[in-house]
Amino acid sequence: MRKLLSVFLCLVLGAFMVSCAEDQVTGNEGGQAVTVDTGPIVVWTWNETFNVKAAKLAADKYKLSHPDADIIVETMEREEIMSGVKNMLSTGVYDRLPDIVMIEDYDAQDMLTLYQDEFVDLTDSIDRDKFADYKTKLGTMDGKMYGIPFDSGTAALFYRTDILEEAGYSSPALIDMTWEEFEEMSRTVHEKTGKYMLTLDPTDMPVVRIIMQSCGRWYVGSDGYTADIADNEPLKRSLDVYQNLIRNDGAKSVNGWNDFISAFQNGNVAGIITGCWIISDIKAVPEQSGLWRISNIPVFADMEECVSASNVGGSSWYVMKNSAHSGAAKDFAVEMFAKDDELTDTLIEEIGLIPAVKDPTIYSNYEAKDPFFQDQKVTKLLSNLADEIPAVNYGRRTYEIEDILEEEFQNVIESGNYDECLKKVEVKAAAVSK
Repeated sequence: MRKLLSVFLCLVLGAFMVSCAEDQVTGNEGGQAVTVDTGPIVVWTWNETFNVKAAKLAADKYKLSHPDADIIVETMEREEIMSGVKNMLSTGVYDRLPDIVMIEDYDAQDMLTLYQDEFVDLTDSIDRDKFADYKTKLGTMDGKMYGIPFDSGTAALFYRTDILEEAGYSSPALIDMTWEEFEEMSRTVHEKTGKYMLTLDPTDMPVVRIIMQSCGRWYVGSDGYTADIADNEPLKRSLDVYQNLIRNDGAKSVNGWNDFISAFQNGNVAGIITGCWIISDIKAVPEQSGLWRISNIPVFADMEECVSASNVGGSSWYVMKNSAHSGAAKDFAVEMFAKDDELTDTLIEEIGLIPAVKDPTIYSNYEAKDPFFQDQKVTKLLSNLADEIPAVNYGRRTYEIEDILEEEFQNVIESGNYDECLKKVEVKAAAVSK
């Protein structure tokens, strides 16, 4: 009887282990076999032509060696991702929590400060020295690394050579420009072609951020908390550039992401000043191949600290600790985005990725000429610019402070009384940043 009972228990235990095995996959980390749960790995990210496409290409490649993997990439706006994740984490409701989220660099320190224990510690799974220092710092808290650096947000001037030639400008004229020269060019382009040089959105001010960081300043000081606004000369000058471009028909005012994208895709503007992640959206119109080029951003000639390199945006991948399939998600994210150089090389070609790594020369596409941009070596050009970007501390409240700035700026955009405007912003920003 005892033998029969033993056999029965063995059978039950064996069946239980087989059942469990159906929800597990064996991987390899540091030479040791590890077992992680499988299931539908849910990824939240934004931008169909860039981040979303990258995640889907990563999923396709991962499935080649993990045929049972199920990976769902869901497209959401950055704001939706942040608010959705924060709501679930603050209430402890994990049943709809994604397994992997993309977090923009501006949001990274805020999320880690508030919810550090909700993210998977990747310190021992990633070669930290492979990635750019500024990216690893943004994804690190208390010495532990949580983010897998993805893209650089290197800022550049992207422009249509055909429109500028119509206005009397050749490509060399756009190299090492000053902001004053750029403003004059913008006026001339509109006068001679009826088109605008670029777009500006009063509800989103990336050009302000680009100019500030190019001068080594931010909305907060180096401690990440103290508001640095009232006496922030680069910030004041950036608002002046913004106002001049709008007032003198150098820039077209748009509202929101879709209007911004359609303006250059439809050929209504001659240029864009933003992060290199915009390349995938520029290339989304194949008829414009060979009409675009890339140059460095303008500078203020009278400010020695100002350089023609800056950053805007840029993001990293984070794995949620309490999601349904956290273990499998970690295996996927680390294998694809931290270790697979072949995939990164593919993404350079497919979406125009500028990887946030210390040595981009390891990729075969680093020196590749891009016919869309008149055979410029785009990855090399932008990677070299990335090396010149001044480091600043974004702090935790970039977008909250910018919301305050946008509101106050609208009140003085006609008068140009920026001193009074920035004093008010600093008072409000000081309360927010604390």
